[in-house]
Amino acid sequence: MKKIIFIVAFNIFLISLLLQSKVEALLLFVNNRDSAEVSVINPEKASIIEKIRVGKKSTYIAVSPDGEYAFAVSTAEKRLYVIDAKRFKIVKKLPLSDAPKGVGITGDSEFIYVVNEGSSASNIYVFKTGSWERMKRIKVGSLPHNVTFSTPDDLAYVTNGGSKTISIIDTKKHEVVGEIRITGNGVPHNLDITSDGKYLIVTLKGTNEVAIVDLKKKEVIKLLPVSKGHHGVAISPDDRYVYVTGVGDDVVAVIDTANWQIKGTIKVGNGPHGVRFSPDGRMAFVALTKTDEVIVIDTKAQRVVKRIKSPGVPFWIATKE
Repeated sequence: MKKIIFIVAFNIFLISLLLQSKVEALLLFVNNRDSAEVSVINPEKASIIEKIRVGKKSTYIAVSPDGEYAFAVSTAEKRLYVIDAKRFKIVKKLPLSDAPKGVGITGDSEFIYVVNEGSSASNIYVFKTGSWERMKRIKVGSLPHNVTFSTPDDLAYVTNGGSKTISIIDTKKHEVVGEIRITGNGVPHNLDITSDGKYLIVTLKGTNEVAIVDLKKKEVIKLLPVSKGHHGVAISPDDRYVYVTGVGDDVVAVIDTANWQIKGTIKVGNGPHGVRFSPDGRMAFVALTKTDEVIVIDTKAQRVVKRIKSPGVPFWIATKE
């Protein structure tokens, strides 16, 4: 009898370890734009572990810093799908405005910002995590597209394609506190920020460039040609490199932040768009829109080491530990 009890207890212990490892493994949440699904991918095993039905034309996705929730924007349905990132279940659907696109979460995981790009909106909806109440509507520049956050100084930055500006938002007051004009002929689209909040990298539609913005000076200090856009962008956790995808090309451009020069390119496959780094910076992940794949890059070797099928036009990527 004691032997049976021991075996049962041991099996329960093994199952709990397996469940814990599943929860704690690095996961990718990938919008598949044309299949109205989010793929949850374990990159270590190179496999999809869950598919979550979301709204049509699911474009952008983000995971809260605390790892509790994922947020997928349905541009066609004008809704934000709130996903329990541990149980992989939809917990809420929040109404949005005209042509919603980018989504991001403040560093304390307390507020969700959703960018409404349409000309009849041109604003940000701010939702409170947990209560899911819309706290504020922030008017920004014309045709805003995406948002990123500077945790050190409680600021958000929003690209405005129509007015060719970056809106600066105080995330404590949820108010616009400044603006940066983007020089040149390109239209600001996607963006990322260094972890110290000193530099903003903005992709530009129409010119196949990225703008390097010095946030202390609040001005563009360099325009750097990259691949054929439009583009996704991500900065490595140590702020050393910037990866820029170009959906009209088959490479990722690698920018060295020490001199703001192109270090090289990595051939990845057709239609690269969404890009994110693993938290330790050892891997980068790229969504290939034209081959329905998510690829894994070894960032030290600067080469593709895995290819994972994700049907339905994988568009954007968020990571969760």
